[in-house]
Amino acid sequence: GPCLSGLDYCAFGLGNTQYEHYNAMGNFFDSTIERLGGTRIAPIGLGDDDKDLEADFENWKDNVLWPTMKKLYIKAGTVVVHKENSGLPDTQYQVEYVETASKPKTLSHDEIHNSSRNYFTSADCPVSINRELRSPADPGSTVHVEIDVSNAKGFSYFTADNLGVLPVNSTEIVESLAKSLSYDLDAVFKVTSSANHEWHGAPFPMPITIRECLARYCDITSAPRRSELKLLAAYAKDPTDKKALLRLSSKEGKAEYREKIMDAHVGLVDLLLLCPSIQAPLEHFLAFCPRLLPRYYTISSSSSVHPKSVHLTVSLTETQKKDGSVYKGICSGHLAGVVAGKSTVRVFNRESTFRLPKDTTKPVIMIGPGTGVAPMRALLQERAYERDVLKKTIGTNVLYFGCKKASLDYLYEEEMQKFQSDGVLNTLHVAFSREKAEKVYVQHLLAKNAEETWELVNGEGAYIFVCGGVKMGQDVSETLRSICVSQGKLSTDAAKKYMEKLASEGRFVQELWA
Repeated sequence: GPCLSGLDYCAFGLGNTQYEHYNAMGNFFDSTIERLGGTRIAPIGLGDDDKDLEADFENWKDNVLWPTMKKLYIKAGTVVVHKENSGLPDTQYQVEYVETASKPKTLSHDEIHNSSRNYFTSADCPVSINRELRSPADPGSTVHVEIDVSNAKGFSYFTADNLGVLPVNSTEIVESLAKSLSYDLDAVFKVTSSANHEWHGAPFPMPITIRECLARYCDITSAPRRSELKLLAAYAKDPTDKKALLRLSSKEGKAEYREKIMDAHVGLVDLLLLCPSIQAPLEHFLAFCPRLLPRYYTISSSSSVHPKSVHLTVSLTETQKKDGSVYKGICSGHLAGVVAGKSTVRVFNRESTFRLPKDTTKPVIMIGPGTGVAPMRALLQERAYERDVLKKTIGTNVLYFGCKKASLDYLYEEEMQKFQSDGVLNTLHVAFSREKAEKVYVQHLLAKNAEETWELVNGEGAYIFVCGGVKMGQDVSETLRSICVSQGKLSTDAAKKYMEKLASEGRFVQELWA
């Protein structure tokens, strides 16, 4: 029924056009609230994070939201007073320093901030193996990491699930930020809500040292959004710094912001060196600094074969900055640098959509170039376990893998060859994009095997699993639809519906990243 009758609303969706279901959640809420009796007062705004999400929001806010709000809710003749505040911005936190560090207090579910739950439920687990998978001749790096979860309380996983990894900022970066803001890294504190602010739960375990807080919970290396630069300007004591920050945060400064902040990979820690007059008390810093978010990796091991160990396949993100230094992805850099036998990583499990068919005789087609091979390795281990340990009959297994050259970045080559010789992997197709003048990708090999693919999918009920970049996923989806048209004699529209039906049945599963 119309349970939201009398509610005025409007929505702004956050999305990315690289993904197939662009802004699906925004559109879902916009239409659902209306269906439940709400009154839409303004058309939905759609933000595209592939371009400029903040600019999309600003345009919608200035040209749609505020004009609508003024027209509907501000009576004619009303004078709106804007209060000027020459002091520091209002902050939600109050810091209380304590004498000595003690074990963080155990909190109930309701006492923890909604967005911080993983900080409290993750487990520190030792790293048992960290080895390079690429050839020394390849300038890039992909590492195979094995994490011992045998003593992780309450931790369990299923084959090809997602492992959430909480990254850690390097000592060098933490010390740089503390020096810029004159923080004592060994000081111990806890936070409460400031006056006139509601407490929404603990943002991280407390009491805690400033050192641990900056290392584990503060995102100080990602490029700040323009709205955050505008806020930072309030803390700059030098008019030149303040002016530069306000210019970069303005609509007119969008191009300069992209060049000098986004493309240059300038994080908060770098910005404090560029604008040294910025000084923020700890409670203010904790309010405006974003929290450090987990990164998710598709697990590359079978839980049946390795119940006490989780395997990851991690490509190191590295970019040369204009000043000659190297920007490393915070989590991939952290994982690439862990030392087997000495280091620990903080992890938790999240279910994935990769699930092998309950009927083990069904064929499986796996498409995973690059680190997209991770879940395919896990699924092959599981298929071998089903056959050899559970003594079940397993269907045909086909793998499409892609890399630059066999001599450079053929990940798990020996393992894949053993899966073949053992009869677990029936067919292995490898696309090398840099071996010849003409680049070959997995979708090209898939198209060449159209007849075989259609027979497996339509004739034998095969399951299709795809993992990798969004662009690859789009190309593979397009190729599969083309196969439906050429081999199944379906119309373009019928082919699209056929693939959608497979997806709804769990027979066509994609996990993609931008």
